[in-house]
Amino acid sequence: MADAVLVDDHLLLAVLLDREPAALRPSDTRLATTGLWYHRLCRAVTDSTVVGSMSRRLSGLAPAAASAAIASVVRLPADIEMVSLRTLGWPMAELLSGGLRLNLLSLEAIAAARVLDAEMRLADVDRNEALIDAAHTLGLNVRTIPA
Repeated sequence: MADAVLVDDHLLLAVLLDREPAALRPSDTRLATTGLWYHRLCRAVTDSTVVGSMSRRLSGLAPAAASAAIASVVRLPADIEMVSLRTLGWPMAELLSGGLRLNLLSLEAIAAARVLDAEMRLADVDRNEALIDAAHTLGLNVRTIPA
């Protein structure tokens, strides 16, 4: 078992809304995300013109609950880890020089999972086959689950 679970933006929102899927992680496992997944979540909840699965979840909440959810995104809880690009920049470059061809978001996710010794959990609504295939090739555990 890995030391941590690395979650994408969809699952991070579920956690912040106190709707963590039961299948996400054992209760004693650390939770982490990436800077780009966090940025995507911030962008989704900040821009009212963006309509997607994350913003729709907020629109169905009572105003006070939506405000509390946005506040938890803005002030990401300290127990949710995020590895800096200061740490990930070199491992991401090594992945590229090793022949891996992924976008920046996926490179960061793979590098973070390796640095944290984390299993990746991706929301099934945003399935990223290239990321999943690359992670499996590198021996990383990835699982998609409903957000």
